[in-house]
Amino acid sequence: MSTNIIVDAIDVTKQYGDFKALEGLSLQVERGGVWALLGPNGAGKTTFLKCLLGLKQFTGQIKIDGYDIQKDPKKAKHQIGYVPQHPTLYNDMTVQESLRYFGDMRDVKRSRLRELLEFVGLELWARQPVGALSGGMQQRLMLAVALLSDPPVLLLDEPTANLDVNRQVEFRNLISLLVKEGKTVVLTTHLLGDVDHIAEKIMLLNKGKLVVKSSVADLFKQLDLTSQMFVEIPDTSKEQDAISALEKAGANDIEVKGSWYEMRIDPSKKVSILNNLRAKDCEITDFKIEEPNLEDAFKKITAGEGN
Repeated sequence: MSTNIIVDAIDVTKQYGDFKALEGLSLQVERGGVWALLGPNGAGKTTFLKCLLGLKQFTGQIKIDGYDIQKDPKKAKHQIGYVPQHPTLYNDMTVQESLRYFGDMRDVKRSRLRELLEFVGLELWARQPVGALSGGMQQRLMLAVALLSDPPVLLLDEPTANLDVNRQVEFRNLISLLVKEGKTVVLTTHLLGDVDHIAEKIMLLNKGKLVVKSSVADLFKQLDLTSQMFVEIPDTSKEQDAISALEKAGANDIEVKGSWYEMRIDPSKKVSILNNLRAKDCEITDFKIEEPNLEDAFKKITAGEGN
């Protein structure tokens, strides 16, 4: 299929008794880039993912790259690679055996397995048992499994939630490489870093409905997301220079408490803050950042929806 719409959901409803997890949900995902599927707890994100994967019956229609997930499930599922939050692998198998096992199920050539091992950086661990891998390595192996049939769409459920900061960066870099190759990535996450660093568009669900579809920058502005930043500058003679540098970088509500400067900043301005201070020869001995809470921010935008 060659249309620009790669995921097309129309009037999707999923009901459990009297409870509607999804209620007339309609959304379209254009081909290419990273789309973040966000929302408060219970918004319907996981239910929608399961409907996309053909794991839940629903009313309405979902097409993946033109194939109806209910009428033509085999072809529709072939367009999707899925990476769950918790790796579902066999610990006693080696990395290589795991890829072969899943690859044989999909008639994938051995050369494809070698390519994927290199892509996710696990070629040196090919003979290691899966149970001996770190959480980050297991997540990369799950990504390799999801890519076996070279699907155009990747669904990632909280892909970096259980990883440390360095492993989060590594995984985000892999996602960026996939997007450059033309993949469309849809991810659920509660981590601001996933949204801030790799997502381009946001779809915000609340009570089973799409309430916002927006670029990341526009939604962050609408939600007024700010980080609280603390910077230690021991040289008190640099106070005016420091305040001037901070204001120039866009810091707000600046307070000086001894050697510490407290302020509110746009999450994307962290590096600019530090660079501006260094340009003013302000020696920084320490700094820390308290990221905004996405869950709290969602409450602002969904207030009119009954929250």
